[in-house]
Amino acid sequence: MRKLAERLGDGRGLRYTLVQLWYAAGRKKVPDAARVFKRVRIGVGVAIVVGAFLLMVSGAAPAGVVIPLAVLVSALALVGIGAARPWFLRRATVRMPVSYDMFRREVVGRWTPIYGGPPPGSVDEGQVRPPAIDWPRSAVLCPDRSVLACLAANNVAQTWSMALCARIDQLPPEVPVIVLHDASPAGIAVAGKARVALGSRAMVVGLSPRAVSANASALRLREPQPQDTAFLHGEPLSAAEIEWLCEGWWSPIAAIPPAKLLAVLERAVERVEDAVDPDRRRAREVGFLTWPTR
Repeated sequence: MRKLAERLGDGRGLRYTLVQLWYAAGRKKVPDAARVFKRVRIGVGVAIVVGAFLLMVSGAAPAGVVIPLAVLVSALALVGIGAARPWFLRRATVRMPVSYDMFRREVVGRWTPIYGGPPPGSVDEGQVRPPAIDWPRSAVLCPDRSVLACLAANNVAQTWSMALCARIDQLPPEVPVIVLHDASPAGIAVAGKARVALGSRAMVVGLSPRAVSANASALRLREPQPQDTAFLHGEPLSAAEIEWLCEGWWSPIAAIPPAKLLAVLERAVERVEDAVDPDRRRAREVGFLTWPTR
């Protein structure tokens, strides 16, 4: 837990939420669908062998009958299991090894009385409220309370004069809006609604299915196939991304460590400032070794 806390703090005292700690603690133990299927196949083979052995030991059937029958059943079972593999991999559920409620109760709940406080650097997302900014220069729209709490705890609102909002109706008028969202049907829907409601003010920098599926270190979870995915065909997604989402895969933006989350936001803020300030954009185009010209 202390190593996880230090890693999430990035060696510079960054604050993180308990949800981010939960994802960091459990991501390496998330079940692999292919590995689960392999275990099922091995389990079926072992069950057939044990069953045949018990039949022979008990004398219920002679070995001359049991052995050929066991070989035949094993061959048929392996063929059937092999044929079912694509179906299984398309429908297998992949979730965190323990629920968030259990993590808070069994891990954080035990840590606090023993060490006299919560894990170092952590904040409870339910207790952190984004501060009010009188004259915001930009805003963040993200429906994930944990992400907003992380940004607020790391003084993002004050540093960049930024409003942190969970809903579109909470956004200040006229300012540019950076949209953060999960790589999920719900997250894509949030981005789509923001584009419609905000127009050119919206800058979507949330997780994309393409980036998640191509990143081996990204956390990929899977729920039963979502019911409503028809709207995905109207979003700026590739056929492969739509297929990935329709198969139930998703990735939470709350699983991104604070340092990476802040780096993504900083780059987005620079793009926003370049867009509204042409002088700043031209200045950024001048390299350190650019030779001066008239």
